[in-house]
Amino acid sequence: MKSREYHIKIHSISRFFIAWIVILISSMLLMKEYTPRIENEIISILQFLAVFVTSVYLAHLIGMAKAKVTFTEQGFIHTWKRKFLFSWEKDIRLPWEIVDNYLFHEDRTLDSFYINLTTKKRYKINQLNVLPINDDFKKLIKDFPRLSNKYKTGTGTNIETQTIKEGKSIYANRGFKWIFYILTIGFIILLLTKILNPESGTTWSSLGVIGTGLLFYGAMIMKRKKNN
Repeated sequence: MKSREYHIKIHSISRFFIAWIVILISSMLLMKEYTPRIENEIISILQFLAVFVTSVYLAHLIGMAKAKVTFTEQGFIHTWKRKFLFSWEKDIRLPWEIVDNYLFHEDRTLDSFYINLTTKKRYKINQLNVLPINDDFKKLIKDFPRLSNKYKTGTGTNIETQTIKEGKSIYANRGFKWIFYILTIGFIILLLTKILNPESGTTWSSLGVIGTGLLFYGAMIMKRKKNN
């Protein structure tokens, strides 16, 4: 079979968060030191949002690497085009014979793709989903289930002989579901308390953050249940 290439951008979560915190704190300190105090609350909020968004974007660039992923008859090949800052990682070659299963995990800020190996090791790539990124990551995720088995079996057409299957998602885990249900009950109690007692310490903004998080994870559980 003809080889397939995918050019992807990968994020190091630790590098991203370290860079983001350093840039954000430094920017806030510089603003406080060298810019005049602004009394208008709306302008202050807009100023903070501008600094926040800029720090996220700069941290995204610092914590990002570029790679070329190739499907060949010999295996899955990961070639670094631009490595992470202070990284000396070598190129990765995974023969199809040791590929066990795969998993695509979606979160509110991060998408992760895993390939679990029969050697008990794992290949993993992360990508932030809060910023628009132009690369082949989504195409790689879409093509891997079908093409990996074609390359591994060598048939090119016999889908029934697939040996590389999707792994179990955390959203299908019973323990995760129980935690989600407990948090949902807690959220409902807080919401009812706020409605019955507007003077309670719980703020509407915090309820909004918790609520949107529960909606996202609830949607992921339902999506996983539907797929299964």
